[in-house]
Amino acid sequence: MSETLAQYRTANQDIVNLAAASLSAAPDLTEAERTARFQTVVRGTTAFEPADPTQTMLASLILGHHLAIMDGFRDIACLTLTPAEAAKARMVTVAQTKLVLQLARELRIERKDALARAAADGTAAERGEPAPGAAPRLAGDAGYDAPLAKFLSAYTETLATLENTDPLTGAAAANARQALSQVLAPAPGATPGEANSVEANSLSGPVTGSRAQRRAMMKRRGLFKRTA
Repeated sequence: MSETLAQYRTANQDIVNLAAASLSAAPDLTEAERTARFQTVVRGTTAFEPADPTQTMLASLILGHHLAIMDGFRDIACLTLTPAEAAKARMVTVAQTKLVLQLARELRIERKDALARAAADGTAAERGEPAPGAAPRLAGDAGYDAPLAKFLSAYTETLATLENTDPLTGAAAANARQALSQVLAPAPGATPGEANSVEANSLSGPVTGSRAQRRAMMKRRGLFKRTA
């Protein structure tokens, strides 16, 4: 079991670092924005306490789409759109919002499946039988469910607002962006990822340069170890 847990930890770290490096590499970001975005992806993804690579990938996808939607709302708030452009912007953001909600539901389903597998492994171990799967044991969902609930609540409310709006005005986009920005706000007095092994072993800042250069740097830092 310890070897399996080590494999998951390494794979999770690789996924988080790759997602953070990719999402913070946009050419229009300043260095300060790159650093902030990198940390946002790492902390936001690990806040879900992903226990295996599937959960980590789903969590990183949620963060990626969330940032894309936030950028879209920011751009719309700075533009003066024609009625046709505003209608198209609304249609696109509705589709993006639905996708985040679907990913959040998929993550919840995967988490429940992992808990079931962990329970089955524990039952088999008590009977002295080989464990039927290699899922890590999960203590519970108290820490994991809070950030997911914030995403589901914020995006459900945003979707309801968008579906009841005809054109997507700049003011509406600014309000939506402000509402969605709260889903990544840390709890008062909390240090995000303070005891999270994935965040503790992630890169401390964004990796710049070409994709090949970023991958080479991550290899030097031991983030592309193969897991059998």
